[in-house]
Amino acid sequence: MMFKFQIDKATFDALPDEHKALYRESGDGYQMAIEGLPDVSGLEKKVNELLTEKKTEKARREEAERLAAEAEEERLRQSGDVAAIENSWKQKLANAEARYQEQINGLNGSLQTLLVDNVATSLAAELGGDAAQVLLPHIKSRLAVEMQEGKPVTRVLDAEGKPSALSVNELGDEFRNHKAFAGVIIGSKASGTGGADAPLNPAGGAAGITGSSLVSEAANIIKNMGVE
Repeated sequence: MMFKFQIDKATFDALPDEHKALYRESGDGYQMAIEGLPDVSGLEKKVNELLTEKKTEKARREEAERLAAEAEEERLRQSGDVAAIENSWKQKLANAEARYQEQINGLNGSLQTLLVDNVATSLAAELGGDAAQVLLPHIKSRLAVEMQEGKPVTRVLDAEGKPSALSVNELGDEFRNHKAFAGVIIGSKASGTGGADAPLNPAGGAAGITGSSLVSEAANIIKNMGVE
């Protein structure tokens, strides 16, 4: 039986008593009690404190910058320097655009991880087991993030990189039935019609695939980033 170093309370409660004795409480969960292992709980607490201080300092700095900008704008307004006021507003808009672009880039990266990388990794593990890393780049190249009715979804692409009507499960069947991957597919008989050199090229279509859990998690990412 394989034991995990860290487990949550629900997993701990489900263990038999002889296995519970192997763990000790740590934070919100439990970790395996290993003699000689340094206690890093204090270090973790210190890291969290530093992260909190960093966020607080950033908020203070941004507030100070905002107040300074408002004071300078008021000074320019009283002096009647219209050109300087216009330049100040241009800079303010440029700074706001840069912040929003940074948030958008972060959001796109999170959606890529959620709807492409995670889906590809899961499918590769299901198809190849220990050989999942061999399949992963091929599967990932067949997936993309697409907005459908205002919601991000996973889109399966054909061999030419164009949107297709395949679902993720159907993409998995395509890999299972292709002789080129017979050596790494779990339980594969390589009975598909594609030859060893034949491209994985399904018929194209326009339907996307998604799941309520994925969309919900993407929505939480957007909410947490403060993008409206």
